[in-house]
This record gives sequence, structure tokens and C-alpha cells, in this order.
Amino acid sequence: MPHGRTGIGTYTWHVVRRLPAIDPGTTFVAWYLDIRGALGIERRRRLFDDVREPNLVDRRIPFPASWFEDLSLRFDVPRIEWTERFDVMFAPNFVPPPNRTRRLVLTVHDLAFRRFPQTAPLATERWRSRLASAIARAEQVIVPSEHTLHDLVELYGVDERRVTAIPLGVDGETVRRAPTEAVERVRRRYAIDGPYVLSLTGIEPRKNIPALIRAYASTPDDGRPLLCLVGPVAPWNQAGWELVRPVLDALPERIRERIVVTGFVSEREKVALLSGAEALLYPSLYEGFGLPVVEAMACGTPVLTSNVSALAETAGDAAVLVDPHTPEAIAEGMSRLLGDGVLRDTLRARGLARAATFTWDETARRTAEVLRRASA
Repeated sequence: MPHGRTGIGTYTWHVVRRLPAIDPGTTFVAWYLDIRGALGIERRRRLFDDVREPNLVDRRIPFPASWFEDLSLRFDVPRIEWTERFDVMFAPNFVPPPNRTRRLVLTVHDLAFRRFPQTAPLATERWRSRLASAIARAEQVIVPSEHTLHDLVELYGVDERRVTAIPLGVDGETVRRAPTEAVERVRRRYAIDGPYVLSLTGIEPRKNIPALIRAYASTPDDGRPLLCLVGPVAPWNQAGWELVRPVLDALPERIRERIVVTGFVSEREKVALLSGAEALLYPSLYEGFGLPVVEAMACGTPVLTSNVSALAETAGDAAVLVDPHTPEAIAEGMSRLLGDGVLRDTLRARGLARAATFTWDETARRTAEVLRRASA
């Protein structure tokens, strides 16, 4: 999986690769921009060269993505119909390329840019207008949770019959408990010496990392595990790190030295870090689904997460749920989870069972149903 892929990139990666096998009677065209690869400026293969099904066409367009984005936002051109013929357009990342098709299906992953607009600086007025227009005319809209479905209906007045909630999946071949040697190797690489709890997320404001750090700092010194903050600073919102840095700097040295900041890690390292952690701590303020919660469960790691947005829906009864708005509530949940071995064992078992119900094959199967419905 390419460096730095986001949750939406992971979704697109898995769904596009599975659709051709799920629906062999349909031809799928994967259309994307890549001028550097197409012209040989960077030596990389096409995104979907590894897909063996003959009904997937990898259509790499040699056009600069930055130019295309600027033109499309300003002038609504060039339109995708100029380069492709199709029955249904599927846009997996909110706003589709410029088009005039009436058979449009798009995925709206969350409504954070409406619920917490200060955390989404790239959601410009022009982008929001184009998304609203796409939602209004789309034949079908896919969302990752019932909570996001209700947000969409409330904020955009969409008829529920045009919206389908399809949960994300976990790749059971790669996201599963890592062997001991892999865990030890990644611990050595990041100097994690002793038991640790894990925060796995891009560093941006709605991920609530300052509150997590304050909660961690308030727990008793005796037996406090290390806290590992794993994930890159979100490139679309540098304010995340600007909020985290002062909180770290204000900590007493004895606490600050027990916090490990790794930055971006590879997919393999992520799985090893999840597997070795005492718990995943994910008190986000808002999520459309919350993929790290399910990935931790698939690795047999107990989870603490928020009782707001889609997180309670995703976690079910397989996590400790807390109010993310107060560090005291997060700290109480941490203490309960880390101090109760029976609870951790119960959550491990429930988490493994729950994670097994979220598969990318099922996500792709239900997506294919929506696309067929739109084509009809």
C-alpha cells in the first residue's frame, strides 16, 4: 500500500480491487490522474496493475492533479465524459470529477466539515457548493454508518431512500495479531521500552489528542504505561500539531519522557504496534466510521473510544465508551480498562468477533448492489 494512504484511500484501494471479482459481468474503469507516472518522471506502475480480473480497466490520465482540481473547482471542466464512456459514475471521495451524468453514485465519508468546520480548512465554499450539488443530483449516496446517514439527511435534506449505509472493512490477511518477533522489532525501532497504550490517528484537531494527553498525564504515576502517538500530522490541517505541541511542552519531564511520537508508520508497523499495545485509545470528537477501532479489534487489542458520532455504532459492546469532551472522563475510562484484566480479556474476545463482521468483500458486494441499482 503506498506511503501515507488515508482512510479514504484505504477504502478506495480495497473496494476498487474487489468490485471486478464481486461483479464479473460488469466492466469497471478505474479513472485517475497521474502525470508523473504516465510520463516516466517517477518510476511507478499503474495503481491497479496487480488486479487480475479482465473486467477492470486501469485508466491513468496524464494530467496534473493540481491543475485539474483548480480547473474543475473554478470552471467545472474538463468533464470526465470527454475521456470516458460509462453507464454509472462512482465517486468514492465526496466530490466527483466534473460530469453531466444523471447516474451518479458518491460516497460521503463523514460530515465533519459541517459539524466541526474549524477542523476542515480545505473544505472551501466552492468545494462545499459542488458537494451539495452532487448530493442533490446523485442517484445514490453511500455512507459508512447509520449515524452518517442521519447526519446527511438532517444537513442536506436527502431522501433516505437514496442513501445506503455500508460499513468499511478490515483486511483479515494483513490486519491481524502480529507475531512476537514483529512486535519486538517495531518496539526497538521506536524505543518503546515497556508496556504501552496507543493512539493511532492523523494529528488533526477533531482527533482530540490534547485531551488524551491531559487524561494520560492525570493518571497515577505508579504503573503508568508509555503513550505512543502514532500517525502523521494531517497535511490539510497543521493546526493539529500546533494544538498538541504546547500540551506536550507543558508536561512535567517525568511524564513527557514517557510519550513516544512516531509520526507516519508503514502498514506492517501499524499492525505490529496495535498487536503489542495494552489498549487503543481513540477518543475522537467526530468520526463517520472509525476504522482504527475495528483494526485494533482485529489485532486482539482492547479499545477505548468515544460515545459520540459513529464510534459507538462501530464499536458496539466491544469497547469502553467515554465522553471525549472531558479529560477526566477519558482518564477514568483508561484507569478502568488498564486496571481490570477480566474486562480487557472480555473486550479482546468481543472485539475479535466484531471485527470479523467487517470485511472489504462485504463492503464491495453491497457497493456493487448500489451501482446496479443506479444503473437501472
